[in-house]
Amino acid sequence: MAEIKKFEEALSELETVVKKLEGDVPLDEAIEDFKRGVELSKLCFESLKSEKGKLELLVDDINKLTEEFKLD
Repeated sequence: MAEIKKFEEALSELETVVKKLEGDVPLDEAIEDFKRGVELSKLCFESLKSEKGKLELLVDDINKLTEEFKLD
């Protein structure tokens, strides 16, 4: 559950950074915001990649279970 909260918080902050960068921001501030946005997008990507792996394991388990029922 902490992983989901972490993802949602990072995504929310990333959306805020993007909206800020769409406005009129001084260059030095825009560069720092862009760096933060890259960090947040990496965090979101890694979180999604981790969750995808967990889902794939669950699907594999379900497929094995259904195969056992088909054999009987």
